[in-house]
Amino acid sequence: MDKVHKAKGPIRWEAILPTVVVLAALGIYFNLFFDNHVRRALEYVSTQIHGAEINIGRLSTSFWGARLEIDDIQITDKNKPERNLAQVGKIRFELVWDALLRAKMVVNEAKVLNIQALTPRSKPGYIIPPPPPESASNSVLQRVQTEVLAQTRKKFNANFLSDIANMIGGTDPKEQLKNIQAELKSDLRIKELEKELNNKKLKWEQRLKELPQAEDLKDYQKRIKNLKLDPSNPGEFAQNLKTIETIIREADQKVKLFEATSREIKNDTDNYVQSFKDLEKMVAEDIRDLQKRFKIPNLDSREFSEQLFMSMLEKRLVGIRKYVEIARKYMPPKRTEKQKLARAEEAIVPRNRGEGRNYRFAITTGYPLFWLKSAQLSSELGQSQYSGDIKGEIRDLTTDQVYLKKPTVLLAQGNFPKQNIFGMDVKITLDHTTEVARDIATVKIDQFPVENAKFSDSDQIRLGMRKALGQSHLQAEIVDDQIKMDLRGSFSDLTYDIETKDKQVKAVLEAILKDISKITLNAGVKGSLSEFNLHVNSNLGDELAKGFKKQVEAKITEAQSQLRKLVDERIAPERDRLRQEMDKILGTLTKDLDAKKAETDKIVQETKSELKSEKSKNTGKRLEEEGKKLLKKLKFGG
Repeated sequence: MDKVHKAKGPIRWEAILPTVVVLAALGIYFNLFFDNHVRRALEYVSTQIHGAEINIGRLSTSFWGARLEIDDIQITDKNKPERNLAQVGKIRFELVWDALLRAKMVVNEAKVLNIQALTPRSKPGYIIPPPPPESASNSVLQRVQTEVLAQTRKKFNANFLSDIANMIGGTDPKEQLKNIQAELKSDLRIKELEKELNNKKLKWEQRLKELPQAEDLKDYQKRIKNLKLDPSNPGEFAQNLKTIETIIREADQKVKLFEATSREIKNDTDNYVQSFKDLEKMVAEDIRDLQKRFKIPNLDSREFSEQLFMSMLEKRLVGIRKYVEIARKYMPPKRTEKQKLARAEEAIVPRNRGEGRNYRFAITTGYPLFWLKSAQLSSELGQSQYSGDIKGEIRDLTTDQVYLKKPTVLLAQGNFPKQNIFGMDVKITLDHTTEVARDIATVKIDQFPVENAKFSDSDQIRLGMRKALGQSHLQAEIVDDQIKMDLRGSFSDLTYDIETKDKQVKAVLEAILKDISKITLNAGVKGSLSEFNLHVNSNLGDELAKGFKKQVEAKITEAQSQLRKLVDERIAPERDRLRQEMDKILGTLTKDLDAKKAETDKIVQETKSELKSEKSKNTGKRLEEEGKKLLKKLKFGG
């Protein structure tokens, strides 16, 4: 019996039920898990960027309410993990519905409330260790740190004060120099110059052979002499004039070849002589290298200042570069396709294996992916024990400044009286609206606390500020890939931290530091992001240099003299032999060139006399006119 099929009704349950299940699952996910997953993702990314743990107490989103709230943001202090550098009570975003329906986040106005400073943490925050030097990564942050450290570590010697302590403690550098086996740059350069001289000798000899020979020039003289210039025979006269002109052109080419070759040989020999003279610069480099190798310090006050404050400065440079690169990554200026492709390969935080890639497309209408029109920064003293009086604003924070044609501006002013922070004034402008990105930051703090700041931290000697009150004014500007930074600061109400194994060294340091009640610091950075110059000046460096100079100047001068003597003894025989060989070859070469020039000048003079004589025999006006033209072409005439 055939089965009877029941007619379908208007409701298709086989389609509705799976859809309801999917929507219910999505609803459960967004209600129970979505906020937590976003919070954890933000914590991870911000921690990687900052370099220390960042915690978010609560994150709440509401699609129907068009809002986003983030509460209790704690930013770990990298120098003191048991406290927060800053803590934010609440951030509230009111989103624009029109943009949400287009999958964009546009915030007309936001509020950042209850900003606190130097708050204690319930447990120390995690500090991200620096990556090993050999590690390879396409992370922007690693590239920035590597570029900065490559510049600062050229000058930085973490054991600078230890080296001076060793000199005071009685280490005799002469003993270190006895068994030196170093390969000197000047020694290698002498061998290179010797090989180069032999090659150039062959080249110069060959060029001399290629110069016009006396026989060639005399042959031209004979050919001109054999021609008769008789005005009574116009046809023959005209033909001989053309022949003379041809001969003169040929001779002129030979003379020009001689002059060009002479110039080339002279320039080549001058360059070689200069290379030999530059050996002295390499000797100076060898002495500096050996001085570093044997830890013989330099008592220059600028050197002291650089070594004492280099660690502090490189941290600030890394921080500035890092946040500028992040801004340029997520708020890119106009770029060529090649530039876009190059930067697309770099990530702020490296992607996990198997993770997808995001692509950005140019906006022609509508909204950027993210646009915070205005965020008010607000905090009042008394909201918590660590709060302060803060007023400020963030304007036009967006992922597409080029489209909006508006730079991002951050302004903040205030005090944290309970933390001894006064006179904070911050103005940051990120202008990526054109092809040339321009990032400017001015940060001024009239007073802030300093704890456990280290100038030197080695096994042998530790010097720093246990407590102090600092003052700082930072002006930084990065235009495209050029950086200019000026830092002016000072430290007062000082309590020094001095620890050393040598009592004599400690006594010297204490005697110097007891008269320094205030430390001043002036630093400047200028150049490209990958190749900049760094200058540091401080009264602390000046005073330490003066104080130690009395103790170790004689030893250092003696050690430097020994280094000079050692280098000279190593290279003197080879250098003198090379000088003798160079003088011999160049002397012979100059003599040959002068002889050939004198011979050429003689033949040219004789030819000029022959033409003048022929001219006097044939006084016809036509011959005189034509002769003048020829002499002028030959440059024999006046």
